[in-house]
Amino acid sequence: MSEPSRGQQGVIRRLRAPLRGIGARLFLFMLGTSLVVSTAFAAIEAWAGYRGQLAQLDREVEQLGRATLEPIALSLWNYDDAQLRLQLDAIRQRPFIASVEVRELAADGSDGTVRARLGAHTAGESRIERLPLRYQRDGEDVLLGSLLLELDIGAVQAEARDRALGILFTQAGITLLISLVLLLVVRQIVTRHLSALARAAERFDLRDESSSFRVRAPAAGDEIDRVMDALETMRSSLRSAYRDLAEANAELQADIAARLRAEAAADHLANHDALTNLPNRRLLFQRLSHELAVAERSGTHGAMLFIDLDHFKTLNDARGHSIGDAVLIEVARRLRSQLREVDLVARLGGDEFVAVLPMLGELREKAAANARSAAEKLRLALAEPIVVRDEVFRLSASIGVALFPDEHGTPENLIKYADTAMYQAKTEGRNTIHFFERGLLEAMEERHALETDLRHALSEGSLDMAYQPLVDAHGGVRGAEALVRWTHPVRGPVSPAQFIPLCEESGLIIELGDWVLRTVLGQIRAWREAGLLGPQQYVSVNISPRQFRAPDFEDKLIKALHAFEVPPSMLVLEITEGVVLGDIDTAIERMKALRSRGVRFYIDDFGTGYSSMAYLKRLPADGLKIDKAFVRDLGTDANDAAIVDAILAMGRHFGLTVVAEGVETEDQARYLITRNCALLQGYHLGRPTDATRFATSFLRQGTLA
Repeated sequence: MSEPSRGQQGVIRRLRAPLRGIGARLFLFMLGTSLVVSTAFAAIEAWAGYRGQLAQLDREVEQLGRATLEPIALSLWNYDDAQLRLQLDAIRQRPFIASVEVRELAADGSDGTVRARLGAHTAGESRIERLPLRYQRDGEDVLLGSLLLELDIGAVQAEARDRALGILFTQAGITLLISLVLLLVVRQIVTRHLSALARAAERFDLRDESSSFRVRAPAAGDEIDRVMDALETMRSSLRSAYRDLAEANAELQADIAARLRAEAAADHLANHDALTNLPNRRLLFQRLSHELAVAERSGTHGAMLFIDLDHFKTLNDARGHSIGDAVLIEVARRLRSQLREVDLVARLGGDEFVAVLPMLGELREKAAANARSAAEKLRLALAEPIVVRDEVFRLSASIGVALFPDEHGTPENLIKYADTAMYQAKTEGRNTIHFFERGLLEAMEERHALETDLRHALSEGSLDMAYQPLVDAHGGVRGAEALVRWTHPVRGPVSPAQFIPLCEESGLIIELGDWVLRTVLGQIRAWREAGLLGPQQYVSVNISPRQFRAPDFEDKLIKALHAFEVPPSMLVLEITEGVVLGDIDTAIERMKALRSRGVRFYIDDFGTGYSSMAYLKRLPADGLKIDKAFVRDLGTDANDAAIVDAILAMGRHFGLTVVAEGVETEDQARYLITRNCALLQGYHLGRPTDATRFATSFLRQGTLA
């Protein structure tokens, strides 16, 4: 049999097309009941029942939306999956609902993952009703996802067919003509508009503002009109929701971007110094651990440079923290600019910086040479003048170098080694470079042990005071200088030259100075009560620059004088030029305030500092102490004799009491007495001794034997 022609195929398709729709199925149904007189009536009633069922189903969906959307949104918001399933199960029990599911909102605004689902897809015709789930938070609706209802239209249709068949068998008699007429009417009134709505739904696009479900002009408000109205309302709601979703998505994207920026900033702050923007200790340890591992695997050597600015604290205290911060920022810039890209510069805190230099060479000697070259480059760069606010500052740096890998090469040990070498560089005069040696570590550990023992001695009160007499030209004891002494239970006597600098570096000097003042004032009171110390005699105490600059020094001193009932004139404070270095105006104001209360000041080690002469005419001092370095060679060195004569002349000119330290021979004493030196102090006149022996040997006698 031959194939039909193309024209015949087109005719066949056009004839078959109406047979695939609802009208064709209705026609076949009515045709089977054409022998029954009431076929037409049954068909109309069945169709009306079917449409009513659909309308009822739409209303039930709408009622479900009003009754259940808010509780479901609440369960979704609270992540209450159990309650959510109970609510979905209640919906699932309703007739003609094949399945129900809740989908969360995806990041792009579309349906995301299925949060919960009950029921299965129906095999017959179905319709999906999508209801937005919104949760009201802080006065504004938040779109959380969608409630999808799969309506079993096939079940509705099946029920309608069953009812129609019942009517068909009970009211047969409707003629075929009536069926055909009714079919044409339905086709004209309903199915063609439904087909148009279906095509409109297929073409519907939320982004296309011109798309519409108005497939015909409004008629008498029938079901088609209501469907069109409902679809138009849905279209408007969807477009509004789409716009809201787009705005919410934009806000969400902005919030995410802001949060990412904040997290990046927080991470940067956690790993970098806030002032210099250099890596901090945390990032340094991470990088150092990595470089040590790489050096071990690759067989190459690197170096750590521990860089400490010399006398930076003096600059910071004298010029203020704003100047100091600006200097540190410039130092950080110079360090970065002088090193390679692979090198790391970090700030540990204060004026301490660290540079990690990996891959300096496979031979340790070559790596050491390269490390020294890099350290010298940094030292010279930091020695260049630094200009801040039109002021020029000159700094130097002490640099300790430790090579790695090492047999004990942990980040902590490597930093300790470089730090130890840096302290040795400071000991050697600062502004120099020193490589780590094992002996240095032992010395540092010994120093740390000594500092620990010193703290313990201070807390236990196991330090002692010694007193050395101050004698006038006639041998009269005019007073004493109080000198702190420490006898270690294991080490024995520890020289002040060893533990006083340690106190200065560790910050113990203020605590030690306070203890000395209280002890000396208590001893003065005891001697006064015993009648051994007269009103014209005094005890002098050395005051460190750090103790003098302490904000509460003046108040503590005055309170101590009152507490021990000691006249201020019986206490002399010996200061060095370090007290006034940097901020002479503040020092002068403090000295004037204390002198107004009767406390006297002597300038100790006069003549040894570069600025003593310039400060003399400004400082409100009461006396000078000639340093023992000038007294030692009085009989043999004409220059020392000239300096001593000049100091004595200056003292007379300014009306100051002059005390000569380090008088160890009769010739030295005679030389000074003939030149009218007011007071002498030294081993020739009396060695430092404890308070009891001092009272017996000097105060009770009043003069030297």
